[in-house]
Amino acid sequence: MLSVKLKRSEKGRGENFLIIVAIIYSLIFARLFFMQIVKVEKYKKMSNKNSIKVKRVNGYRGKIYDSNGELLVNNEAGYRLVYLNERKYDEKKLDEMSKLLGYDKKTIEKRIKYGEIYNYTRENVIFDDISKEKAHKIIEKNSDFSYLEVQIYSKRKYLNESLGSHILGYVRNVSSDEYEKMKDSGYKKDDIIGKQGIEKQYESYLRGENGYRYIEVNAHNRFVKTLEEKKPKMGDDIYLTVDFDLQQKITDYMNMKKMKGAFVAIEPKTGRIITMASNPEYPLNTIISKMTTKEWDDIMFNKDRPLENRAITGRYPPGSIFKALSALAFLEEGLNPKETFFDPGYYQIGKWKWRSWKREGHGYTDLTKSLVESVNYYYYRAADKYGRQKMLEVADAFGIGKKTGVDIPGEKPGLLPDNDWKKKRLKEPWYTGDSINLSIGQGYLLVTPLQMAKAYSILANKGYTYTPHLVEKIVTEEGKIKEIKGEREEVKYNKRYMEEIKEALVQTVEAKDGTAKRLRTNGVRVAAKTGSAQNSKYKEPHSWVSGYFPADKPEIAFTAFIEGGGSGGKDAAEVAKVFIDAYLEKGKVAEENSERK
Repeated sequence: MLSVKLKRSEKGRGENFLIIVAIIYSLIFARLFFMQIVKVEKYKKMSNKNSIKVKRVNGYRGKIYDSNGELLVNNEAGYRLVYLNERKYDEKKLDEMSKLLGYDKKTIEKRIKYGEIYNYTRENVIFDDISKEKAHKIIEKNSDFSYLEVQIYSKRKYLNESLGSHILGYVRNVSSDEYEKMKDSGYKKDDIIGKQGIEKQYESYLRGENGYRYIEVNAHNRFVKTLEEKKPKMGDDIYLTVDFDLQQKITDYMNMKKMKGAFVAIEPKTGRIITMASNPEYPLNTIISKMTTKEWDDIMFNKDRPLENRAITGRYPPGSIFKALSALAFLEEGLNPKETFFDPGYYQIGKWKWRSWKREGHGYTDLTKSLVESVNYYYYRAADKYGRQKMLEVADAFGIGKKTGVDIPGEKPGLLPDNDWKKKRLKEPWYTGDSINLSIGQGYLLVTPLQMAKAYSILANKGYTYTPHLVEKIVTEEGKIKEIKGEREEVKYNKRYMEEIKEALVQTVEAKDGTAKRLRTNGVRVAAKTGSAQNSKYKEPHSWVSGYFPADKPEIAFTAFIEGGGSGGKDAAEVAKVFIDAYLEKGKVAEENSERK
């Protein structure tokens, strides 16, 4: 009896469980039916009536800071005007818009006909960069113009207008060619992308991630409510190695003196670029805005070439700053640095003569004097004796004729000419005269200022340096940090020879007849070599100086280059001296502040 009751009880519980399960599944099925059939049909009907729109929400680009943490590049509100009737219009609307916007009817009609229409919202962008004042004027009267809408978007803002423009670069709309290459990476036809500098090189970090909103609008195309939303993601922030206080000092001085050229300062032991100025610069906020044809032409075809980054794309004969590398090559070939040779003012082979810059000659000259007074005869003679091979080998090892690997686009490799190049390009063999010209940094040899700063970094460290770079670290929205390090690069030459050259370069600054005496600095030994290079564009030669300091424990290697600046001991040395003083003063102030703490 008891066993029978137990069986019935178990059976009842089983039946109840099955009923509950059936009810749950019925509810789930009903909900799924509602979501997938009923609601979808509802949205479909609403969509067919143009009452649901998908709006893309652009991700904010990451910010850019200098090495001191000073904000350089940010985002601000930009304003675009969209026409909500696609390409349909009448005379009444043209009249109304002409009075409101201040444009003639022909211009507005053209914009409606040819403006960009967004795929999902069908909004026609007729003016994509209007002023804040005009935007607010339209917004105030928006109720009277149901067919117009002002949209606010994130626009790039460069806080210093032109300072460091060649480093930072700029953003603009993606071109049709760029879009074809980038569409598989999620880019749209109306996206903004980096076009130059850091903005371009680090585009994948800076760009952020777009979000979206499904919105419901009424019969007048006005927003009713948000149905679904995915928030955009902020791009990563970039921290530069560049100290913009020092960048400002150099730029201000070059502008004051109306100099065209470049200045580069690198930490030899890290590859961090502390300053990289190219002058003249260009206005960043102007170039990212809507420009007239004249405004664009004034920048593009300016005879001073402001868009050119002379530090990495300017290719020039280096003149006598190359002699430090020639000296190393000749020492490696067996030249005795203490042996002297008499300079009568020229070197002659047969009927050919190569003159010293000092008409009467420099008299008896050893290695140190050859660098201190920049004695051409000494290098003519050595080039004639030892030939081109070791000079080319040393120059190649020090990065001449190669890209440095700096982390912005557009760098040019310069030119390190050899016998094969000359045969191919000029259909001529290599002559002794070519080796003589090469030894003093003339002839076909072409370098960039950054290449020479890197070469002197290797001399400063007596055999190694790191790939120069402009970015210190990348920081995500969540605070994750990616540090950027330069790759170590070494050369295998005698350190004793490089020490010999260092002492000669110090004397080039310290000695009475030293060509770099403008760089004398109390309490700091500076090692440097000046140069002047003949060119076809200017009456005066190009002005160069390269060096490093403090000579015994180098913190900075530098190169200054001034187009048509005359002797290297003048204009280029003046620019370098401005940097040295500013750098040491800043270090002194930082040290004093540290002691107070």
